[in-house]
Amino acid sequence: MTVKRSVPVPPVPTLLRIRSATHAGYDRITFDFVGTLPGYEVRYVDKVVEDGSGRTVTMPGRRYVQIRFEPAQAHSDSGDTAVTPRRMPLGYPMLRGYVINGDFEAVLNVALGLDDVVAFRVGEIPGTPGRIYVDVAA
Repeated sequence: MTVKRSVPVPPVPTLLRIRSATHAGYDRITFDFVGTLPGYEVRYVDKVVEDGSGRTVTMPGRRYVQIRFEPAQAHSDSGDTAVTPRRMPLGYPMLRGYVINGDFEAVLNVALGLDDVVAFRVGEIPGTPGRIYVDVAA
């Protein structure tokens, strides 16, 4: 799924927080941004790699979903990290963990580790500005 947005920058939309929870029938991960919401692309990938180096990232799960936010960042303009932790193992039925695997030149990548290939849905929480969620079937 891809949502494109033309976002005037500066300021670059900044990820402030990643939250997750398990619910009946699905696991949810939510991305809280300050500023205008960025565009995003969500898709399955065979492996997770670090932006720039191309090194394979080891993370929980057997299947992986890559989320690309653009324009977006997970750091302040002075370079300080805006989101911690940048890697989190999770013990949910389907969502096993996440890692920020890229944060450079207004492109932010976050990978999800899943237990299997399952359906997912992506959306923005109505009435709550700045939130994008990904639900994976559990």
